[in-house]
Amino acid sequence: MAEFLPPPECPVFEPTWEEFADPFGFIHKIRPLAERTGICKVRPPPDWQPPFACDVDKLHFTPRIQRLNELEAQTRVKLNFLDQIAKFWELQGCALKIPHVERKILDLFQLNRLVAEEGGFDLVCKDRKWTKIATKMGFAPGKAVGSHIRAHYERILYPYNLFQSGASLLAPDICSKLMCLVDDAVLEKCFQKPDITTGTKEKEYKPHDIPQRQS
Repeated sequence: MAEFLPPPECPVFEPTWEEFADPFGFIHKIRPLAERTGICKVRPPPDWQPPFACDVDKLHFTPRIQRLNELEAQTRVKLNFLDQIAKFWELQGCALKIPHVERKILDLFQLNRLVAEEGGFDLVCKDRKWTKIATKMGFAPGKAVGSHIRAHYERILYPYNLFQSGASLLAPDICSKLMCLVDDAVLEKCFQKPDITTGTKEKEYKPHDIPQRQS
């Protein structure tokens, strides 16, 4: 293997104040030398102070709150999921409130994904995997967190997943489960199978402000 030979240093030019005042003329002057190496460095005069590019008197911007615990939530997949959940419950006449578990905001997107990976709600209940899911979500085991997570999933995510799956809400087993989760008024609206995209043609649907929905 041939030994690596570092390339020579590029030429460095230090224009005077007179040359620096005419940058195009100075570039034309050093062009024959700079073209030989293809790269060069130009150092301004030592006491040169570049002016600030922005007019501080006319510069205005709108700040926004960035919650550190939601930095990982900025993927479009997760935000779209949370928005669809909020829209679904809004069409049922209910405002979505993201619950807290062990003083932490419950990650509904992660909870929904973990339950799906374990085979779905019914299989997780049958195999008693809620504690396992709680551990995967970072909660300490042995504090009955699994039962709390199950209750939140059953109340918030399960009806939405039934709707998304296209399952007939009039089926006896599904209807009995759903009746235990929501009241009659909400159940009647669920039978209507609302269109989550309703109203998007007439008015652009704005994503819900998820932080304001934290209970």
